[in-house]
Amino acid sequence: MNKFTVVRTLDPKRWDEFVCRHPKGSIFHTRWMMEVYRGTVNYAPSFLAALDPAGEVAALLLSARVQTLPDPLGRLGSRALFYAEPLCREDEVGQQALTVLLREHEAEMRDKTLFAEVRPLHAAGVERTVLERCGYQFEEYLNFLIDLTKPRDELWRAMTNSCRANIRRGLKRGVAIADETTEQGVEILYDLLRASYARAQVPLADKSLFRCGLEVLGPRDMLRVFIARLDDKPIGASVVLLFKQRVYEWYWGVQRMVSVYPAEVVTWHRIEWGQQHGYVLYDFGGAGSPYKPYGVRDFKRKFGGERVNFGRYRKIYSPWRMALAEKGYDIARNLVNPKNWVRH
Repeated sequence: MNKFTVVRTLDPKRWDEFVCRHPKGSIFHTRWMMEVYRGTVNYAPSFLAALDPAGEVAALLLSARVQTLPDPLGRLGSRALFYAEPLCREDEVGQQALTVLLREHEAEMRDKTLFAEVRPLHAAGVERTVLERCGYQFEEYLNFLIDLTKPRDELWRAMTNSCRANIRRGLKRGVAIADETTEQGVEILYDLLRASYARAQVPLADKSLFRCGLEVLGPRDMLRVFIARLDDKPIGASVVLLFKQRVYEWYWGVQRMVSVYPAEVVTWHRIEWGQQHGYVLYDFGGAGSPYKPYGVRDFKRKFGGERVNFGRYRKIYSPWRMALAEKGYDIARNLVNPKNWVRH
């Protein structure tokens, strides 16, 4: 195997160039996203790059250790998440370099987390071979993508009849959407997210994730916050990430309101906004396992996007600790309301 130099930082220009030129490079590989993770409570980013003997970048990865339980239970409530597949050159050297990085990442995370999970944004390439060789198991996982190069009318017609009707009803009731990429917008967004996630009993990231996102990504035109109002009262909010002509659905939450349909109105606004501003793809950010009922998937399907199955990869570091954590999760779920729990 070639000898590689593993580094935990890169010259900004080299980092940016590698991510921007790589066909799978995404916002989740950027130094800006690392800065957001670094400023988020209970997040700890890990960046690794492998340089070949000539000093060129051959592979790169960025993960975040996300802790959902306080110490001393931190290890039982922590996982290492790759919000996009790791990047490597397509040649044999790139695959070897990625192997080195994944082994280094495991050495760092094995005693700190239950598992590592990779959430790809693209169809599998050479990285799948490397991941599986390193012990990651592939699981099917769906998503929906919308081609924003299509005319607006075509995007509108691609939605189901009921979805279009609900959007019309919401707009007729007076729902208005505004770009509020401001501190106040983040406060409104988080209040609505907290209520939505509480209903579903799903863990929600600390507010610092969104505050740092606004501070770091906002000035670089890599983040937008949209607020939906009815009679000047916020009833829905969403935040999207923007990079390389792609709109990433990140977080959104709405109030439950009869005959108003804020969820449909807000989602259509994000799609329409992306199309009008020259973006080429709308990424819905995941739609669950194809083998399990999932209401969010049913909702996203209504917007007429292409269903894809890029899957996920997971490596469990400690089966017994994982089993203990799963048992604790089941106990907590049964103590609340089983119908409302969704595994996050």
